[in-house]
Amino acid sequence: MDKKKFSSSVEDYLEAIYFIAKKKDRVKTSDIASFLGHKPPSVTEMLEKLSKEGLVKHKKYGIVSLTPRGMRIAKEVSSKHMVLVSFLELLGMDRRIAEIDACKIEHVVTRKTMNRLKKLVEFVQRAPKKPEWLEHYKHFIKTGEHPECKKKA
Repeated sequence: MDKKKFSSSVEDYLEAIYFIAKKKDRVKTSDIASFLGHKPPSVTEMLEKLSKEGLVKHKKYGIVSLTPRGMRIAKEVSSKHMVLVSFLELLGMDRRIAEIDACKIEHVVTRKTMNRLKKLVEFVQRAPKKPEWLEHYKHFIKTGEHPECKKKA
């Protein structure tokens, strides 16, 4: 694990490069600019900083790739993102909002809280059938009322 805490901007760049590389063989500055909604000169400037930090390999007008260290950080941020999206969807958020909020939360949530959220998401996703409490929660979101639990004989 990398002990150094990186800015949310650095994490966003690493995550963007990681996502793009999963879809394309070659990651270019323009791909990153388009993905993040930044201007290419800003991306080039950040890539120079990331290169100095040992997080990416990049030569001017060349292909961008993550170093092993950059890849490790990108995978960690990506994993947080996926867990947070799943958690927010469990709460009843639509995918678009869950994606936006996960991008914000992934940079500030503690490792301990993240591990607990991951366990909760795994628990619900691995449930043999839809948990009754989750259906009750969905009903509560819509109506503000807590349905009665079925009595077990």
